[in-house]
Amino acid sequence: MTPRKGREGSALALAEDLDQCRAGFGALLARADLSAAAGVELRRRYGEPHRAYHDAAHVGLLWLRHLLHGGDAADRDLALAILFHDAIYDPMAKDNEEASAALLAALVPGDTAWAQHAIRATADHLAYGGTDCRVQRLLDLDLTPLAEAPEVFDRNTGFLRREYAAVDEARWRAGRGAVLARFLAAPAIFRTRLSTVYEARARENLTAAIAELHAAA
Repeated sequence: MTPRKGREGSALALAEDLDQCRAGFGALLARADLSAAAGVELRRRYGEPHRAYHDAAHVGLLWLRHLLHGGDAADRDLALAILFHDAIYDPMAKDNEEASAALLAALVPGDTAWAQHAIRATADHLAYGGTDCRVQRLLDLDLTPLAEAPEVFDRNTGFLRREYAAVDEARWRAGRGAVLARFLAAPAIFRTRLSTVYEARARENLTAAIAELHAAA
């Protein structure tokens, strides 16, 4: 595939540099203007040893991509939603998003209702039926890793496998295949203008990954 240039290429290349993504997490913390205690708590949570993919680098990547794609750096509500959307993460739990929204409410004073709503929407990206363009942007940003360069996509798959180390290989492959197939079957993975950068690349990666899972079955 011909490399993209300019802003799009920069946004796509971000995921190759995990240190830069972690720096993005620090920048996002600063933008969110949290109390010192809340900042310490978030750094602790995103540094938990069971996290390999859903860590500070992932969150920082989303913020940096938001900015590189022309997003509003002054949108604190969206900053909070990105920052807290994986704040509580147990790969075997079904209520991570609800718990993360509750943690936001507990740690950040003031009206955080919109950010909580947006976080809850990430529980099932494809199920969101609303028309709020900022929620849609959060969902799209969170899915941009589906469109990484193949080697980065494979790296992320390895990170996710580490998070699911307690799951045997057969269950992992079945579950992973079902998730990827559901995204591939969707009429559109991305709902905002980010689709012009990420949709085709994501479908290429999904198709290749599903084929690999089937070959190994």
